[in-house]
Amino acid sequence: MAALWADYLAKIPQVYVVLGYAYMSLVLSWPLFLLLEKITPVVPRTPLANFWLNWRITASNLVLSPLISSMVIVATAALALGLDLPRLNLNTSGLGVGLPLLDTLMQGTVIFFTACLLGDFSYYWWHRAQHQIPFLWEMHKLHHSDENLNTTTIYRSHFTESAGQALFRGLSVGLVFDPAQAPQTVLAIVAGGLLLVLWDYFIHANVRIDALHRFLPFFSTPQYHWVHHSKLPQHQDKNFAIWLPLYDVLFGSYYKPTVDEYPPTGLASGEKIETVWAAQSGPLVAWCAMLARPLRRLKAVEQGSAKAPAESEP
Repeated sequence: MAALWADYLAKIPQVYVVLGYAYMSLVLSWPLFLLLEKITPVVPRTPLANFWLNWRITASNLVLSPLISSMVIVATAALALGLDLPRLNLNTSGLGVGLPLLDTLMQGTVIFFTACLLGDFSYYWWHRAQHQIPFLWEMHKLHHSDENLNTTTIYRSHFTESAGQALFRGLSVGLVFDPAQAPQTVLAIVAGGLLLVLWDYFIHANVRIDALHRFLPFFSTPQYHWVHHSKLPQHQDKNFAIWLPLYDVLFGSYYKPTVDEYPPTGLASGEKIETVWAAQSGPLVAWCAMLARPLRRLKAVEQGSAKAPAESEP
C-alpha cells in the first residue's frame, strides 16, 4: 500500500504537466479556430459568456482532474500487474533500412497508427458507455450541455472524465507498447498528442466546410461530431468515434448527415448548466441521489414489514 501511495504522489505532478500541455495547446491554437469560426461558421455568433464559462470549467479541471486521474492511472497499472494481463509489447525494432533517423521515424509511425486505431477503439466503447449507463452519463452530460458548440467545448467536461479515459486507454494502448523502445514511443506520443488533439479541437468547432462531407465515413468531420451533440431524438447515441467513424459503422451507431444537416445542440432534456459550481458538483449530487435511492426503498420495505403485523391484529 505504501508503494502505491508513493507512486500516486509521484504521478500527480506528471499528470499536471501533461494536462497543462494539453490545455496550453488549445490556448495557442484557439486564435486559428476562432478565425475559422469567423470565416465559415455554422452559427453566426458564439456568445462571449459561453467562452468565459468553458474556460473557467477548463481551469477548474486543471486543478481537480490530476488528483483523481493519477489515482486511476496507478490503480490501472496495479490491476494489470496483479491480474497478469497479457501485454502485446509491440516491437518494431526489426523495421528499418539501416539509417537510424529514418528507422526511428518508420518505427514511430507504426506505433502512432497502432495507437490511433486502439485509442479510438477504446474511446469508442468508453464514450458509448457514458451515453448508456446513467452513472456515467451524469459525468458526461456537462460536455453535451453546450448549446453553442465551438472549439472550447472540448474541455467543457467534468473533472472525472479524464480518469475514465485513462482507465480505458491504459487497459488497451497501455498494454500494447514495448517501453524499451523509448525513442519510437516518445515520437508516437508527441505526434499523436499534437495531430490527434488538434483534430479533436477541430471537430468541436463551429465550422462548416461542405467539402469535408466526402470524407465520411472514413474520417471524422466537424459536421459528423456536430450530429453527436444534437438534441434531436433521431441523433441520440450516434457517432461516438473521435477519428474513425468506421467504428460507428461496424457497431451500428453511425449516422450520416445530409450536407445541410446541422441540428441544434445541447441536452435533449432541456437542462442547462450555467455555472462552474453546477458543472462540477452536479454529477456528485446525482451520484449521491443514485446511491441513496435503494437505501430509501429498503427503508420503505422495512417500515412496511414492521407495520404489516400490527395492522393484521384484531
